[in-house]
Amino acid sequence: MRYINHLNIAVMKKFVFLPIALIFAAIASVNAQSKLTLEISGIDNPTGSLYVALYDAQSPFLGKNNYSGKIVGISNNIMEVGLDNVADGQYAIAIFQDENQNGKLDMGQWGIPTEKYGFSNNVDPAIIKRPPSFEECKFEVKGDSRIEINLMSAIK
Repeated sequence: MRYINHLNIAVMKKFVFLPIALIFAAIASVNAQSKLTLEISGIDNPTGSLYVALYDAQSPFLGKNNYSGKIVGISNNIMEVGLDNVADGQYAIAIFQDENQNGKLDMGQWGIPTEKYGFSNNVDPAIIKRPPSFEECKFEVKGDSRIEINLMSAIK
């Protein structure tokens, strides 16, 4: 009889703890964080730094308050930049190359950038004749993701 009681307790523990473990696993996967890898090309002069800004739908696109960001020293004509701990969702990216290391995107006459820049989906403001919107630049992160961005010059 004692053996049967121990057996019942062992079986009950499995039935109680298994669902609890599954619930915790489900919660952990909902909050899973992914790595977003950017392949950035179009770097003609591999000097200075890349300023990368990642925006989510709640961050004003091209504003100062972005979801995440990174400054990376440039060492090659094609750079790979990783952003860790990115939750699944929709995002947009803006990048510029700070060649002279003054910490800002330099503008020339009429507010036209004199340093190279890029956006996710390779949206070109010169073609659309205005700054791009979040909707035009948005992409989906679902698990580890990779996107390609080509830097461009406003001076064609």
